[in-house]
Amino acid sequence: MEKRILIVDDEIEMRNLLSICLKPHGYVVEEAVSGYDALQKIMDRSYDLVILDIMMPTVDGFEVLNKIREAIDEELPVILLTALGESEKVVEGLQTGADDYIVKPFEPRELVARIESVLRRSNRDTKKEQFGVHDLQFDLEQMKVMYQGMTIPLTKKEFNLLTRLASNLGRVYSREHLLELEWDDHYGGDTRTVDAHIKNIREKLKQVDFTKMIIETVWGIGYQMVEEEN
Repeated sequence: MEKRILIVDDEIEMRNLLSICLKPHGYVVEEAVSGYDALQKIMDRSYDLVILDIMMPTVDGFEVLNKIREAIDEELPVILLTALGESEKVVEGLQTGADDYIVKPFEPRELVARIESVLRRSNRDTKKEQFGVHDLQFDLEQMKVMYQGMTIPLTKKEFNLLTRLASNLGRVYSREHLLELEWDDHYGGDTRTVDAHIKNIREKLKQVDFTKMIIETVWGIGYQMVEEEN
């Protein structure tokens, strides 16, 4: 079945460029010229993914994303469009619930690759009690991660962090978002706590001779687990 994508941008040149990039790959593309227009379309029909510009007049991308997550469809995949040098806006978008982002100007191949990655993640069944990623075996019931028959000695927080990243390959999580997701609301720590736990996970993977660099630091934002090679 063809995937339907909604492009949301107030600039006609950008909407045209995105359409030209996507249509040859078999995507059905629709356009929204404003945040308000986007919300109306999303409420009226079903989409597989939304490409959402952050900087728009009147109703900006953050407000659109908030309304999508809170009132329309919390599972609808959303990729943010952002300009160079707007890392703080990217972090805010990821915290709000965006699935990924792409920086303008972009390469068409990168755009398509990110869309395909997000769509794969949205179709992945992350509720299975056991699954494998990058030669690691995850047992959610027993809260264990194994490599070549060896159990990796993770703490509960480390297990939760690694499982979240492994269940969402390619998705970038900000440090702030990981802190919010995996620590109690009343926890008074800061984002260095996340860095410390990621460092411990990497070290414990090395202890069982797992040498792949699968947890990638996204500069200025946070972390992602890289996708498996075909």
